[in-house]
Amino acid sequence: MREIIPGIYTWSWLSPRHGYNFNGYAFNSAEGLIVIDPVIMEDADMDELQKLGTPALIILTNKDHERIAYEIRDRFGAKIHIHKEDAPLLKQVPDHKFDDGDILPGNLRAINVSDNKSPGETALLLLRGKGILFIGDAIIGWPKGEFSLLPMDKYQNPHRAKESIKVLLEYDYDTVLVGDGESVLEGGKEAILRFLRRENVHLTLPVR
Repeated sequence: MREIIPGIYTWSWLSPRHGYNFNGYAFNSAEGLIVIDPVIMEDADMDELQKLGTPALIILTNKDHERIAYEIRDRFGAKIHIHKEDAPLLKQVPDHKFDDGDILPGNLRAINVSDNKSPGETALLLLRGKGILFIGDAIIGWPKGEFSLLPMDKYQNPHRAKESIKVLLEYDYDTVLVGDGESVLEGGKEAILRFLRRENVHLTLPVR
C-alpha cells in the first residue's frame, strides 16, 4: 500500500498471464473510505487499508474488476457500486447500480466508455487538484507513460473500442490512474491524445 498521489492510495498484484500489475485504489471521502477495483491483497496491505478507515463503498469500473470486492464487502459491510449494464454480469448482486453521468459517493463522476470489453465499462473522474481519472479496462497503462488497448479479440469491434476513448477528451484531468498497468501521474490527458493518434494500439499478452 502506498500513497501514489496526495490522499490517494494504491496497491498492486502482478498478473503472470498479462505481465503487468493489476491495481486497486482507496481514498477517504465525506461518505467514508472508498475502494476502487480492489485487487488481491497481502495481509500487510489489508492492515494498511484498515488504518485508512473502514471501507464504506466499493466502486467497480467493470464486471471483470470484482477481484476481492466480495471479501471486502463481507468483512467490512462495504456497499458495491457498478454501472447498471454490467450489474447483471457480476457473480453476486451489487448493492447499487449507477448510470452514465451520475455523481457517485466521493464526488466521482461516472463516464461510460461504450463499445468496450463490457457494456458498462466506466471511467471515474475525481474533481481534485487538476483532476484525477480512474480507468478500469478501457485503456491499459502500457508501455510506461503511454496507453494501449487489450488484444483485438477482446472486443466485438476493435475500431469502435478505440474511438470510444474520445469521450474522455471532454473532461479536464491531469492524472490517469489505471486498473491495469502503469498509471500516468502527470500529463495523462496528453498521453490519451497520443494513444488516439497511434495506429497500432493493441497489446500482445503477456507484455514483455
